[in-house]
Amino acid sequence: MKRAVLLYTVFALCIWGLNLRVALLSDGEDTAVYAVQSAKTITAAVSRGYFYDRDYRPLVNGTAVHMAAVIPYDGVEEALADNTDAASLALLQEGKPCVIPVYARRVNTQYIRYFDITRRYAAEQSLVHTIGYLNADGVGAAGLEKSFETLLAQCSGELKVRFETDGKGQALPQSEIQLIDENYDSKGGVRLTIDADIQTICEAAAEENDLDKGAVLVLKSDTAEILAAVSVPGYDPENLAASLQDEDAPFLNRTLTSYSVGSVFKVITAAAALEKGISADWQYECTGSIEVGGIVFHCHHRQGHGLMDMRSAMENSCNPYFIALAQQVGSATLLSMTEALGLGEAIELADGFAADSGTLPDTAELQNAGGLANFAFGQGSLSATPLHMAAVYACIANGGVYHTPYLLLEQLNENGDSFAQWVPEGGVRVMRTQTAQTLQDLLRSTVEQGSGQAAKPANGTAAGKTATAQSGSYEQDEEILRTWFCGYFPAEEPEYVVVVLKEEGNSPIADCAPIFRAIAEQLLPQASALEETGTTAISGE
Repeated sequence: MKRAVLLYTVFALCIWGLNLRVALLSDGEDTAVYAVQSAKTITAAVSRGYFYDRDYRPLVNGTAVHMAAVIPYDGVEEALADNTDAASLALLQEGKPCVIPVYARRVNTQYIRYFDITRRYAAEQSLVHTIGYLNADGVGAAGLEKSFETLLAQCSGELKVRFETDGKGQALPQSEIQLIDENYDSKGGVRLTIDADIQTICEAAAEENDLDKGAVLVLKSDTAEILAAVSVPGYDPENLAASLQDEDAPFLNRTLTSYSVGSVFKVITAAAALEKGISADWQYECTGSIEVGGIVFHCHHRQGHGLMDMRSAMENSCNPYFIALAQQVGSATLLSMTEALGLGEAIELADGFAADSGTLPDTAELQNAGGLANFAFGQGSLSATPLHMAAVYACIANGGVYHTPYLLLEQLNENGDSFAQWVPEGGVRVMRTQTAQTLQDLLRSTVEQGSGQAAKPANGTAAGKTATAQSGSYEQDEEILRTWFCGYFPAEEPEYVVVVLKEEGNSPIADCAPIFRAIAEQLLPQASALEETGTTAISGE
């Protein structure tokens, strides 16, 4: 018993002595050393994997934001008054170490350290509907952000700022402000077929030519790689709330949405006829209307075009001619060609990111003479996306070989090195070379001397077709029209396919052709310089 009491007394004296030593040191010269209780760490930025264009140019994370890590001191507000906003100045008044945005980087001091972070989206983000946006938790919620959430999250990182503090959370004036890089701004991500320069050209052409609701697409004609995809109106991915109540549906990706197509479909009717052995010299006299199955279909030229062959009918977009031609072709042959050219099937570009399948008339509709007549010039129940129609015209430009459009090239690891590549589907011949060449001749003539003359570039050649399609929707008793221009250039050696759609248009000549022309005039000088990209290893007008 005595031994236990003795041991307890010795232990108590040791604890008392240790406490006395700490108390004496706290009042001496070593106060600063023993006052350091912890460090305050602030996360200045969180990064996420990249999207790159075909030339490895960043499509996100490209905007620098200037920041300052600050240890408050007397006069700090005056030092930063002209270099930050009111909210940041108010934060400085709390006297705690902090990280604030600034307008410009300046020389570092003992109390202020400047650095840059990257902003995910630009103030006017390009390719916004394809890239998509994040939810409040920073998780991909739409577009490719959602499709590649796992990869992009794996390539995430943080940039932190560390301040040494005392027991009250105040920064120690003599301490160093430390930046801690935890895989911040990793270069991993996804490389796309997009050409950032062409995307910019298309966005500018759409804006300058008053395309308020619609789409513009550019494909590489021989492979169907998507070089540009514009959907308007757009939205701010960092301020989604501002667009939620917008009646123009800015979140809708119009490049992948189905619409009635009208006369740009006439190339398919012509292709089916040529494949069946009907000559381009086949003639029909347009009197201004045609009656089929008791239904009268009018030509946009009510006086009639007179005697038409396939060339003049394409140039003048004569509905009665193509209705009569479809009767010669037959519904089964026309439907078969339409399906071979990809219409009626969704085009998947990435996981959960695809172009609508659109709609094709069923057998019952086509057995009706009126149903086949509507189908002949792209009306009735037929609908397709701008991407589908771009693939159709790419097939014609490519000599009759159809390629499914694609958007993805490769995945990159955190160091920016490729670790997986996508292999596009091989081309499928859907029409004879001679058929494609005849269609090329018809489309070139349409731009040279027909309804597509407004699309003709001043510095080169082009081929294409206009369309004014009925939508079946009305506003104030007037039907809403979809206007189109689908074409490619140069006409003799096609390299670029361009499709323009205006969702609520008046005339393709005024709405869409000028946009096509503006794009062509900028790309024609460099048409032959488009570099090859390796992709191996993984009605009316």
